[in-house]
Amino acid sequence: MSTSLSNVQQVEFDALVKAEYHSRGFLLRDSIRMRRDVIGATVQFRKVGQIIAVPTGYLQSVTIQDPGYTPEVCTLQKYTAPCAVDTVQELTVNFDVKMENAMLVADAMGRRSDQITIDAIAADVGDTVATAASNFTYNKYTLMMQFFEKNAVPLGERWVAMSASNFRSLLAADQFISTFYTQNRVLDRGFVREYLGFNLVIIPDMTEGGLPISGTVRTALAWHRQSTGMGIGHDFRTEINYLPRETSWLINGIFSAGAVVIDNRGTLAIHCDEAF
Repeated sequence: MSTSLSNVQQVEFDALVKAEYHSRGFLLRDSIRMRRDVIGATVQFRKVGQIIAVPTGYLQSVTIQDPGYTPEVCTLQKYTAPCAVDTVQELTVNFDVKMENAMLVADAMGRRSDQITIDAIAADVGDTVATAASNFTYNKYTLMMQFFEKNAVPLGERWVAMSASNFRSLLAADQFISTFYTQNRVLDRGFVREYLGFNLVIIPDMTEGGLPISGTVRTALAWHRQSTGMGIGHDFRTEINYLPRETSWLINGIFSAGAVVIDNRGTLAIHCDEAF
């Protein structure tokens, strides 16, 4: 009987690959104004003010009003998400490494797109809801609604981004889960995504940063779709190129983009203590 046979026993590998849990991104792409195919390093969004109707007598001269036009400049930044696959090393595994890496690259671009939007809004919020020692509550939700109603933000164009902890805290309120308060049974489909005119987006933990947090205090963000703009120069693209010197495949994601708040009267920060 051979005693060394175990040295050459066959090892079978699972052909499936499990990626780490992460956001696939592009959660916020429909929540802001988009300007694509930008030529140059910047793109300008414009904000216009208001005029009012005033009493005017018959044959009386009118006073011309200037609504005021203000430019908001968005600066574009180049982003890449590269990784490489050695052509020989690729043969040592039984799954498509290039395909798996291309999916990771695409997800990384999507998360960065969301982070660009989050960073722009967080840097220029118009008002803040801050109640000490509480997570996201129904009271904060109604204060958020009051803010947008006061500023005449249209229904259907109101967005709010919160963390999983904030969302869990909201679902502890009877106003969300009890049919005594709501007739549209917002939990029938297993989750709340639209309530009191808001589109809810849950932002998971992201290596790029996610929603701002200081200690246990998370900053959830709410905004009007027209209040924030994103400019895209080089559109999101994943490419695979061969590198002869490295005898490897380069899988890369590339795009250039930037975001800016056009009118911060349509943006709001909600401070939530996730210790509760």
